[in-house]
Amino acid sequence: MKRTLILLCVLALAACGKAGESAAEKTIEAQIAKDGSQAKVDLSSAGMKITTTDASGKTSQMEMGMAKVTEAELGLPFYPGTQPKEGETSKISSPEGSVVTVMLHSDDAPDKVAGFYRDKLKAGSAGKQFTDMNTGAAHMLMLGDDKNQQFTQVTVSKSESKGSDIQIVANKAAPK
Repeated sequence: MKRTLILLCVLALAACGKAGESAAEKTIEAQIAKDGSQAKVDLSSAGMKITTTDASGKTSQMEMGMAKVTEAELGLPFYPGTQPKEGETSKISSPEGSVVTVMLHSDDAPDKVAGFYRDKLKAGSAGKQFTDMNTGAAHMLMLGDDKNQQFTQVTVSKSESKGSDIQIVANKAAPK
């Protein structure tokens, strides 16, 4: 809840421009410091990056909007001919694990895109839980590996313009 409030403040203050950007960074850093953590906030790009170190020395990092997300981090390839949509990537990492999110767009139909990802996820599903749902509005494909605490979800929906919008979320627990 506390971090959600901080994120909302970041977004509101970032809209105030460069002068407000520095003030917003300092305000967020001061708010985080109240619980004994140290923070470095950067709102200078089209997204935001927050790095925190708690009182015990554990570091967490959050990049929203302009995170550089790779296929290796997702554990899946980008759909052929696509690249991450500008401003629609994120990475969150902590001592407990990481979550990486990317949005893609393809002119191909949702059924075709979902088929591509279905094949990729099924190929790696031995000993894992694979779920395939079609709600009519979207295809939701999930692969869960309880043993390694890794979960990947692909959602493919019809784009408002043409083709498909694709969201991939990869969640991985930190190695023990």
